[in-house]
This record gives sequence, C-alpha cells and structure tokens, in this order.
Amino acid sequence: MPILAAVLLALYPVQERDYRALPPIHMEPGFVRTVDRTDGIAVSQTAARKLVAPGKPDVWLVGAAHIGLKQYYQDLQALLDAQEVVLFEGVRQKNASDRPGKIDPKAPQMIYQIIGSSIGLDFQLADIQYDRPSWINSDLTMDDLDRINKKGGGGKATEFDSVRKMLDPQSAQTKMLAGFFQSASPGMKEAFKIFLIDRLAKVDTLLATVIDPTTLNVLLGARNKSVMDVFAKTISRPEPPRTVAIFYGAAHQTDLEKALKADYGYKEVEQKWFTFAKADRRRVDSAGRQFLDVPEKTFGSS
Repeated sequence: MPILAAVLLALYPVQERDYRALPPIHMEPGFVRTVDRTDGIAVSQTAARKLVAPGKPDVWLVGAAHIGLKQYYQDLQALLDAQEVVLFEGVRQKNASDRPGKIDPKAPQMIYQIIGSSIGLDFQLADIQYDRPSWINSDLTMDDLDRINKKGGGGKATEFDSVRKMLDPQSAQTKMLAGFFQSASPGMKEAFKIFLIDRLAKVDTLLATVIDPTTLNVLLGARNKSVMDVFAKTISRPEPPRTVAIFYGAAHQTDLEKALKADYGYKEVEQKWFTFAKADRRRVDSAGRQFLDVPEKTFGSS
C-alpha cells in the first residue's frame, strides 16, 4: 500500500487565504471523487464498479482508500463478502504470510496508522477481515518490487526508495510526520485531512507528475500486471467463479478496468460510491489555511 506515501512526497509550505477563497475540490473521473459542498464540508469517496462480459465471471473493481471511516470498511466488507473470489492487494516480505497479520497496538505505528489516528480515520488492515478462504493475495513481494526498482533505476536512486523509507515505522520520515501531528492544532489536522482527500481525488493525474517512471511502474504497472495474471488463472479454472472482486487501492483501478475491457471485452453495468472521509473547511485555522493554499501547478494537476 505505498500509493499514499508517494502522494505525501508532494508537501510544500504555502501562504494564508480564507477557506472560502480556496479553489474548490472538483469531482474527478476514475475511482476517487471528492464533493466540495457549499457548507464547507468535503466528502471524499471511492468507487466500486461492476463489469460483465459474455461467458466470463462478473467482476467488481473495488477501489480502496487505505485510511477511512469505520463504516466505510464495513460497507466494503459487505460487498466483498458477497463475491465468490476476492483478489486483494498485499505487498509482503518474501516467505511471509500472504494474509495481513493482526495489528499489534504495542508495535511502532506505520505511517497510515499515524495519519489515520491523528485525523480521526481508521486503518484498512485493522478493519478489513482478510481471513476468508476464497481471498487471494495477488500482489508482488517487497523483494519483487526492489528488483524491479533496481533494474528500472539502473543503479540510480528513485522515488521508490523514499516511499520505502516512509513505510518503515522507524524511519526519520515517519518519526517526523508523527512529530508534526503531535504538535499540530485541531485546525491544522483538519487542513491535512482536506489536503489528503483533495490529492487522492486527483491521484490518477498526480502520481505521474510527482514520481519518476520507474517508481510509477513499481507502484502501479508491475503490480497491476501481477493481479491480471492471477485473474487470468482464476477464470481459467475448470469451474471458474461466478463473481470476482479485485480489491486494490483506487489508484490501481483505472488501468485494471482498461485491461479488462481490452483483453476480455468487459463493460461497465453498475457503480457504487463509498464515503471514506469527510472534512470541514470551517474548522481550519490560520496555520491550516497556509498549509492548504498550494498552487495547483505545484502538483501537476489537470
């Protein structure tokens, strides 16, 4: 789950402005959208999209945010449990279990836990139940990602090296972020929540502008190929499932949808939106307004 870490690489100091004068958060195509209500509340959602093809299992592409409201994960769980097979995201160490382990409250917190607990959101691995026998980890291992990164980078450092550090609970970056939240005011935390859901709503265009091509392939391209390889094997069984869900971060889903349409003739027939976060611009204080006033061109947004 490194996509959020990549998004967090794009943090910059900014100037103060009243929240009502900030650029609105627009609905975006794809699998993430944020609706900026007139009362100052930003509501951010991920999509689940059903696709069908003649002679093939029905497929639900279930986009995920890795931190979100508890109800959000309960709603996703209900949809996933209704499918015969779930292909899920889960980068792991070599020879480790292919299922996420239980969260140890005494262990150093991962970056997702630090952010989530600071802004009132849950961590996906704490709320989603992965113990279903028909759930299949379809991701690459960290060793796989390291090998792809080294080959693509040609011996030079890439942004993936920075992403890896941010995923280490003991890293300087993680400790710095923890320190930021310890000293942040409630208004600054609300601003960070707005920043986060705004950038995630633009993740399809944002990632390609803030990370290098090798890192983009490591985070998305190679891992999407992995899940599509598992999907091909799954539907080629002597008795294939009637329904399959692909449960990956929302940033993965647009390319997966394109592959299903191009390779198998799938088409969309249904869509559901699930709210993973809400933020209130009226609660942002002066420091938070400074933080939020980031020029759009800084992030390469369209």
